[in-house]
Amino acid sequence: MVNQGNIFDLTGKVAIITGGNGGLGLGIAKGLARVGAKVAIVGRKQEKLDKAEAELKSEGYEVLPIQADVSSEDDVNRMVAETVARFGRIDILVNNAAISWGVPTEELPLETWNTFIKINLTSCFLCCKAVYPEMVKVGGGKIINISSIITQIGFGKLTHYAAAKGGMDHMSQSLARGWGKENIQVNVICPGLVDTEMMPCTGPNKMGSFVDHAIDKSACKRFGVPADFEGLTQLLASPASDFITGAIIVADGGVSLAM
Repeated sequence: MVNQGNIFDLTGKVAIITGGNGGLGLGIAKGLARVGAKVAIVGRKQEKLDKAEAELKSEGYEVLPIQADVSSEDDVNRMVAETVARFGRIDILVNNAAISWGVPTEELPLETWNTFIKINLTSCFLCCKAVYPEMVKVGGGKIINISSIITQIGFGKLTHYAAAKGGMDHMSQSLARGWGKENIQVNVICPGLVDTEMMPCTGPNKMGSFVDHAIDKSACKRFGVPADFEGLTQLLASPASDFITGAIIVADGGVSLAM
């Protein structure tokens, strides 16, 4: 049972955020750092890592950038080792790294299918497995897996993406069941339309009529932004959520209600 003044305080805690060098991942990193966590941001592109590191440091946060491919077991193990070497522990893992683009199933090459499973699902398994012993050492932990509302509504051109994210959802529930005895809570967030590099909702790369249609159907009448996920991830990373595990939380502004 939680018994402290501020149950959202993450002072002294260490978080790893994969895909933390931009978009939703960087927003989540800022949110966790804002309530006291030290953050390790992980990404494949060094230039984006450098930019994200500078942005976080300019706001006074303690950050460790790690260049890694989280679909590689060797890279994941190095990611964990570097985080522990720098900060001494791991308390929070956010599996956010992902790729997404649409292909009709009848035209989908096996190579593309395998790539999506590897990057969007296998990476989550590898990261969870790698941080497990470190979380056990410190008496527990929080794992937050970033999925998608695609697992709730379906979309014809995203069979491969939905399969990977659906696998993440149900793997998370099994992890919650298996690791609860170690005081590790595992939960899922399913975002909807969020303005990021992967899913631009503004500017020259805006996803056109799809964005406008989704906003029209949304209960909130707008698309999401990374800052919309700060509070939710602070909750799921903090003692405030010690009795929440195995949950699949839809955070889409109500767009899936109309789909």
